[in-house]
Amino acid sequence: MKYENTIEFAEKMDAADPLKGCRKKFYIPQVKGVDSIYFCGNSLGLQPVTVADALAQELEDWKNLGVEGHFKGKNPWKDYHEFLTHQMAHVVGAKPIEVVVMNNLTVNLHLMMVSFYRPNAHRHKILIEAGAFPSDQYAVKSQVEFYGLDPASTLIELKTGENIEELLEREGDSLALILLGG
Repeated sequence: MKYENTIEFAEKMDAADPLKGCRKKFYIPQVKGVDSIYFCGNSLGLQPVTVADALAQELEDWKNLGVEGHFKGKNPWKDYHEFLTHQMAHVVGAKPIEVVVMNNLTVNLHLMMVSFYRPNAHRHKILIEAGAFPSDQYAVKSQVEFYGLDPASTLIELKTGENIEELLEREGDSLALILLGG
């Protein structure tokens, strides 16, 4: 396909988009009575239209079954990770055996840092983007403090517009971890 920078080409591509019907599955926030263009998906994407009913079902199972909801609910909780594995494998383009759904982002950051952050006297700094999401900052700072290091001298924040190549040239030998959000 040859890209064309025209309204006609964009409209043609929109008309042929196999996902075009998905928009109606989400609530679109309004700005001055007009659908907004929503690009924030890192922590709170658009609300699915069906989520209220789904949550109500889980709350009803919790209310009526308590801990037995793990085994006897409409959607038993015990095996949620298996239920979501095939769907998530499709989303990320992996085989189901390569995917596990677990925890939340902050817990997963901790698990990754426990596995990969191995500071020593020479290589102990962490590069993170300035203004990173607060829970990301918390996770990184707590890992640094776990090793008895001072976040003020250990964390390097990449500021908007800063040249990352220059920063890596300057700090590269002291970096033990680079954690940059998508």
